[in-house]
Amino acid sequence: MIRAISALLKGIRDFIRAPLTRPQPELQDSLASNWVAIKLRVMRGEIDPGTPIYVAELQPGRGTGYMTVQSVLKTIEDGWVHWDRKTMTWWTRVLEQANNGSKPSA
Repeated sequence: MIRAISALLKGIRDFIRAPLTRPQPELQDSLASNWVAIKLRVMRGEIDPGTPIYVAELQPGRGTGYMTVQSVLKTIEDGWVHWDRKTMTWWTRVLEQANNGSKPSA
């Protein structure tokens, strides 16, 4: 009986949260898959690790900025274990834009 109530409450919680944000595991999976996609393209030679990636405002009020692919990959690799949902979402968007914006070399 307690398990059934617990499962019901978890389902209600997930239902309420669903329209607001992606669940944490899904967000982590998205960040990881985008990171791996770019990492593989670098390893295959499709993307130069020195290629600049637009990362929006690095610091609010200081203008827009770019980081190299290698710097972005290293930053994410070093930091994502400690990041909150907002930071993971931001870096996921940076990687998605980089993945969608870069064309593989022939």
